[in-house]
Amino acid sequence: MTPLLHLRCGDDLRGRLQGAGIAGEYACFADPVCVGPAQDDGDLMTWLGMRARYVALHTGQDAAAVRQRLGREYAALNGLHRREAVWLWFEHDLWDQAALMRILSLLAEKRLLRGRLMLVPADGRRVFPALSDAELAALQPAPLSDLQIEQAAEAWAAFASPDPRGLDALSRRALALPFLAAALRRHLRDLPWTTDGLGETERRVLRAIADGAGDEAVLFDAIYPADPVFHVTDLILRETVGRLRQGPNRLVMREGPLRLTPRGAAVLAGTDRHRPPPRFQAGVHVLPDPPWFWDPTQAAVVAGAGA
Repeated sequence: MTPLLHLRCGDDLRGRLQGAGIAGEYACFADPVCVGPAQDDGDLMTWLGMRARYVALHTGQDAAAVRQRLGREYAALNGLHRREAVWLWFEHDLWDQAALMRILSLLAEKRLLRGRLMLVPADGRRVFPALSDAELAALQPAPLSDLQIEQAAEAWAAFASPDPRGLDALSRRALALPFLAAALRRHLRDLPWTTDGLGETERRVLRAIADGAGDEAVLFDAIYPADPVFHVTDLILRETVGRLRQGPNRLVMREGPLRLTPRGAAVLAGTDRHRPPPRFQAGVHVLPDPPWFWDPTQAAVVAGAGA
């Protein structure tokens, strides 16, 4: 049996845990599954190719290098049964919860891991790197139950589905993973809204730009603390801004400082409607005439004309 492993969706704790006196090795699972396409037919090679193309396109990295890195991360999951325990360091936000349910969906049938997958408790407010060494050392992980693992796998299947109504229904249930339902609902709020065609993140970006965020750094400082369930990264914001700058009916000026176009101002004011360029929201294909919407009056997913 090999030593304890700490599994995290980033490298931000790699140096901290040892300094806090927490023994064990460290591994990173960095597939940002909360953004981009996530259609999953169970074929890992197809999945890795799809995700590598997306990540490479939006980070400017070489697709082959990204494919190799992702392949190593997914392959490492197959060896977790050789660990005496695996501590899962995943917080309350959408980024972490999406990664957690993806990992657990791949481990759900591995009976040898039962009782050895340990979830480190998050407080629902702060990220782990914000804790002091003493606070990190005081955390007491608890073994995941069969129900928690099964519900995570169920959530992943619904997340990857082209029909988001199953995920909507799941997010209304009392789930055994404490932060999963809220994260799923934040994900669904990034579908186009019935009111204006914008997703939640797009609307937050437009509001910040309207309030004077003229570059990406200022935009990030305005968006990040205002959204406690979706801790956006600079790359997520860059992709969102790029999408809003696309096409003849763009909402943000194509060049120069971040400024709304007249149409962008009208959409934000509620006097015009956004027709989103094609993209994938996990398993859902968002189109200019979307098949699915988020209806804020019902707080629910509803079908569009194309469904």
